[in-house]
Amino acid sequence: MDLRAWCAALCAATVGIAGCGGDSGTGDTGGSPGGSSSGDAPAGGSSGQGGSFGEGVGSGIGSGSGSGTSGAGGNGATGCEHVDVVFALDNSSSMDEEKASMRDVVFPAFAQALLDIDGIIDFRAAVMDACPLPANFHTRGAAGDCSFQSGKAWMESTSTDLTGEFQCAADLYADDVECTGDSDDEQPASTVAAALEPPFSTAENAGFLRNDALLVVVAITDEDEQPVPRQTPQQIHDRLVAAKGDAKNVVFLGIGGRRECAGAYGDAEAAEDMQRLVDLFAADGRGFFWDLCEGHLEDGLTNALAAIEQACGEFVPIN
Repeated sequence: MDLRAWCAALCAATVGIAGCGGDSGTGDTGGSPGGSSSGDAPAGGSSGQGGSFGEGVGSGIGSGSGSGTSGAGGNGATGCEHVDVVFALDNSSSMDEEKASMRDVVFPAFAQALLDIDGIIDFRAAVMDACPLPANFHTRGAAGDCSFQSGKAWMESTSTDLTGEFQCAADLYADDVECTGDSDDEQPASTVAAALEPPFSTAENAGFLRNDALLVVVAITDEDEQPVPRQTPQQIHDRLVAAKGDAKNVVFLGIGGRRECAGAYGDAEAAEDMQRLVDLFAADGRGFFWDLCEGHLEDGLTNALAAIEQACGEFVPIN
């Protein structure tokens, strides 16, 4: 299915957004695809190939009802006009297929669909590996400097080469990573939390979070969230929420194995702590889990769009 076709499919699904709460974020029920209206691709950006984007069935969104009330943006169904997205990718060799899918299929389609949500004017996106040492956003890839048009440590949706910039950064540079073993480089959610806290939030990543923007975290690993030193899912949840001041201002998409499997992207372990972390965000309708065993990462991002639209409708700006 090409990009315009799945955009049309998402547009047709918009009517059902308000009632797509349903089961827990890690349940097996299908989440309705996020609503969007058809539109042109971001200026100069590659449209990418959507694959089956918008057609898959994934985990349910959380328990939120999605009232659609006007919020900070005052634009009727949406309360936020800006979105800040952080992608944290497990950089182990077993993740090569997942990273390729994120670079070449998932992100281009997700970027378009995000801007198609009514009321969202722009977004910025940062890329990280899954090691918090250091917890800086990546401005270079394995092939060299990515030269973001923003001139910052993140990409802006206004870039005329947004897809190219993401593909560069998501080809992860790892020469500065200090995580050394015992799976301590497989803690994507913890790494995002560290990136949004001092010292990184006031130095390398300073200026990324906007008070009037929804925070979206995408954490992916084929093992499990394994913080070093050990932290509970509740502690990680609370750190991410603290960065935005309100749990309803954070959407969390966890991608991992629902069980141990030999899946579409190779072997995956059961991501039990990742699922628990998702459940904590799902209590506010903000958590979503996608099973790597099922493949089709593009469908996981599609279904998460519904949670993003709901969250925008209930956005609480930080003063």
